[in-house]
Amino acid sequence: MHEDEVLAANEAFYCAFDDGDREAMRRLWAERAPVVCVHPGGAAIIGREAVLASWDAILGAPTRPAIVCLSPNALCYDGFALVSCVERLSGGVLVATNGFVLEDGVWRMALHQAGPAPGGR
Repeated sequence: MHEDEVLAANEAFYCAFDDGDREAMRRLWAERAPVVCVHPGGAAIIGREAVLASWDAILGAPTRPAIVCLSPNALCYDGFALVSCVERLSGGVLVATNGFVLEDGVWRMALHQAGPAPGGR
């Protein structure tokens, strides 16, 4: 269905993170749909401006970790998609779910949640 487009949007998210590109991160997140982000070990951050402020802090940090997205799997629905994946960091492994909504023909992020993987690898 839209699997390739959703996986491309998911890859763009990890590229923006890896590059520390705040503007690319802003463009990725939904503008009209409600958004939520749960960073590992953190509470839910709700609302576009709060979510983007959290990413600004992370992307601007001098010790931002490198993340490699592995095994992305897209589940596509009518106007909504989920991508489950594994995030490999130097300090361990996380399991992540990224949610995307279709806004004006573009898949935009509405959800990011990451937490420790069982067994840490």
